[in-house]
Amino acid sequence: MFTAMQIILILLWFTGYDVYSKLFGGFTAGGCVLHGVVVGTIMGNMEVGLFIGGTYELMNIGLNPLGGSTVPDYNMGTVIGTAFGAISGVETGMAVGIVVATLSTTLDVFGKTAGSFFLHRAQACFEAHDFKKGYNWIHIGLAPLTLLKVTIPTIIVLVAGSALVAGITEAIPVWLLQGFKNAGNILPCLGFAILLRQLQVKGNFQYLLIGFFCFAYLGVNALGTALVGLALALLAFNQQNKFAVLEKALGGDDDE
Repeated sequence: MFTAMQIILILLWFTGYDVYSKLFGGFTAGGCVLHGVVVGTIMGNMEVGLFIGGTYELMNIGLNPLGGSTVPDYNMGTVIGTAFGAISGVETGMAVGIVVATLSTTLDVFGKTAGSFFLHRAQACFEAHDFKKGYNWIHIGLAPLTLLKVTIPTIIVLVAGSALVAGITEAIPVWLLQGFKNAGNILPCLGFAILLRQLQVKGNFQYLLIGFFCFAYLGVNALGTALVGLALALLAFNQQNKFAVLEKALGGDDDE
């Protein structure tokens, strides 16, 4: 179902992403979208990757494993869902991704348990004030978590391939697949609503109207509308700077 090159590239990308994120904490926001774009490109269907990645990113909003808690891994769901969705359709990819993201909670517990030995060694080093060695033990302890939660499951699922998809497709009823499709259509609207709540819409409602007018009545696509918004933002920023300079100059004259 998947070529050897596709499996290798997906494995290298996902494992490398996980290691980099654990060591440096990068790509926290928008990780699902990034996975969707990369894996979709590898599979030759970026459109499916963007759809699944964007949908799972909305599901992932607010889910952070604080205090060592375990939550569904929608990054894993995006990678696997996009790989299967590019071949078998978006609905199948969404279904497979949800199952994998949910099952990943068990793998997360196993990975953290396997790494507890290294954590205890790190604690002993810190108590002895050997901080460099303690940090090294922490970094080594990340290996079991990455292997058990990312590398090994990805290999198993991608190699299982068609048999896994056939089993999941036969087990999931048609109404549930249709539900995933409807949810995928609704979630982008929900995501924009959540985003608008974080923005100062009341004081900048005119820009919202301009964007809606460009998209709905002029037929400008999302990228074009975003460029119009960027131009308006730059104009407003430059105008505010001019006002700030003018107020400073007038204030300086009054002081004199």
